[in-house]
Amino acid sequence: MNHFSFKLPTTIEDHKFLVNLHNDPLVLKNITNPKPITLADHQDWWMHIVANQHIQQRFMFLIDSVPAGFVKFYDIDQTNKNCVLGADLHKDFRGRGFAKFMWKMMLEHCFSEEKLNLHRVSLTTASFNTVAQKVYFNLGFIEEGRKVDSLFRDNVFYDEICLYILKEKWENESRTNA
Repeated sequence: MNHFSFKLPTTIEDHKFLVNLHNDPLVLKNITNPKPITLADHQDWWMHIVANQHIQQRFMFLIDSVPAGFVKFYDIDQTNKNCVLGADLHKDFRGRGFAKFMWKMMLEHCFSEEKLNLHRVSLTTASFNTVAQKVYFNLGFIEEGRKVDSLFRDNVFYDEICLYILKEKWENESRTNA
């Protein structure tokens, strides 16, 4: 049985892992800005994240204390009780069902009264990213629209699919799938 947890990256090794994860070809294909980064780029960006933790949170996703991915909670709006989510899973952990556990933990973090206590969360995903879409829809996310032709990959335009889930729906899905 695996143990799943979140932690804040604090070591140089964590940051090297995050750069490696970001620069993975599959991750680059699926994120909005598909440009590789350097460790220096990442560390500059990280300092911005640390300075703005009231509107965004980033954590390492660990499986049995081993770095396996990265989760993002951004545009956190406590006034309107919502935020945007994102996550990347390292290639060594893909295809083994771990994404489901990572996303469940993220939703628990968002909707828990002890954590963010939000009402609504959203995300966008590339229309070609059917593997991720399966995870999202199985968790209860609902499509609310598309950003038409907003991603350009391999000389082709693709849509970004906009998805959301409300706290009540998540709680009902959690009870149903328990």
